[in-house]
Amino acid sequence: MPFITLPSGTVMHYIIPSCPDRDDPYIDPSKPTVLLLHPRFFDVHFFAPQYRDARLAKGYNLVAVDHHYHGSTECKMDDKPYDFLKVAKELWTAMDILKVKGAHIFGNSLGGPIALRMHLLAPERVESLTLCAKHPPVETEENLEQYRFLRDACYEKADDGSDQLASDVVYALHWIYFGDDPSAQNLVDEWVATGSFRPSNKKLITKTFSTLLDRKPVDPKKLLDVRCPVLIIHGGSDVPYPPEVAQDTYDSLPNADRELHIIPDAPHFLSWTHPAQTNSILANFLDRHSGVDSRKEALGPLRTSSTPIRPDKYSLTSSTPKKLNLSFFSKLRK
Repeated sequence: MPFITLPSGTVMHYIIPSCPDRDDPYIDPSKPTVLLLHPRFFDVHFFAPQYRDARLAKGYNLVAVDHHYHGSTECKMDDKPYDFLKVAKELWTAMDILKVKGAHIFGNSLGGPIALRMHLLAPERVESLTLCAKHPPVETEENLEQYRFLRDACYEKADDGSDQLASDVVYALHWIYFGDDPSAQNLVDEWVATGSFRPSNKKLITKTFSTLLDRKPVDPKKLLDVRCPVLIIHGGSDVPYPPEVAQDTYDSLPNADRELHIIPDAPHFLSWTHPAQTNSILANFLDRHSGVDSRKEALGPLRTSSTPIRPDKYSLTSSTPKKLNLSFFSKLRK
């Protein structure tokens, strides 16, 4: 797996799934670059549905990184609140090492606030912003109460005493982020079985939920400086953040060349559950603002070696979907 060692000591894992060389991936200078920033809990493999899209994989350099406290990236853990600006700075350092001068940035959920801060730091390097399932600037009191309850539940071991999340916690997280869509079951099972997010890793749990509980809003005046193209994609059935949140984001960026798409019936992690709609909207947007004709590029054979091995483990349709236990989520909503 490719890694970048940053001056801070952070060792950042990255992949370029659009490149045929997985061991020593490189940027194709003839194509625009799209930086993919994953949501909380998961890692670069969350974007498997986008890697498989011929328009995106053939028309663009797709670069995905495990940002801080996620996936295979190694960084110093402390007791401080999650620092969005620090993460954004180090991502630009990583792009410098990869010799990426400018990029279209796709921020999914947690990746959205990070993407905005990357723009604040270096607006001249951001060719466009895509904010998918973005949070509001600050959480509502109701959401804060629920997230604290869920965080504390994550500290508790599974019913059998093993160092894994309790089944009701897993089901609640599945429901909050994926709704009742069974397509993510394999992804969630893999995350629970192999990830570091487990009761014994209390500092990681605390840091992850800090992205929700301690998040500070960007100064609204600074948002007036966002003038690049901005795409906002949101799920019509997003549980924690209704479509009004996306409309508020749209309204907060009056000087950007912006567009808003609400995908009906889609949950929070809609890029996974509704990849066809998400990918089409994204590719059309990127084509308009980059000059790429990704439909033409997609006519050539998609190199199978361009898709990382691990995402192939995740079926986009589950043959044995589990029925979600909603009792825990009902407690959250109360």
